[in-house]
Amino acid sequence: MANYQYVSHSPVIQHGQNLWQVHVKKSGIYTMQMKSMLDQLESVLTHYSQVLVLRFDIGIPYQTNDNRFIIAVMESFSGFIKQRYKMPIFGYHWTREQERAKKQHYHVVVILDANKVSYPSKINEFILEMGNTLAVRPWIPENCFYRFKRNEHDKKQGAIWRMSYLAKARGKGYKPPQTKNHGSSRVKPKQIK
Repeated sequence: MANYQYVSHSPVIQHGQNLWQVHVKKSGIYTMQMKSMLDQLESVLTHYSQVLVLRFDIGIPYQTNDNRFIIAVMESFSGFIKQRYKMPIFGYHWTREQERAKKQHYHVVVILDANKVSYPSKINEFILEMGNTLAVRPWIPENCFYRFKRNEHDKKQGAIWRMSYLAKARGKGYKPPQTKNHGSSRVKPKQIK
């Protein structure tokens, strides 16, 4: 049986035929969570020739024993992407963290079709507007996105390094046992005919 709580301190992770550098810092990363993100990135890249990987954070107004705020954010975000960009398939991964604060916060990565979204300004506006509509505190970091084609290994490596922050071991686990530390899309690879 796989150990889903395994923490690696290795600066690289193998996924398929590739080795990727990851951001392990002092705490290490949860390997299964990292591999889940890599699976989604690779699956989305079978549907689109190039992707835009966007990173943002969500603060919430008070502590909860569930993930209701991030679920509402992802439902709202999904509706916006499908309606505005006519993009039925996109990937995402969120992670729940709580350290010194009395309430949790969330880190989010979304993987979008870069043929339809070349720059995320409108998406960032929508994310910030969710602060008003969903009573959350969105934050968009500097250099928040990466855009690359399937075969652009170096650019993909930059996005994977950034994504690996979500899998860090520090800050996880402050929750009831039935509540998830992270959630991910379930995009399946495109079948080649």
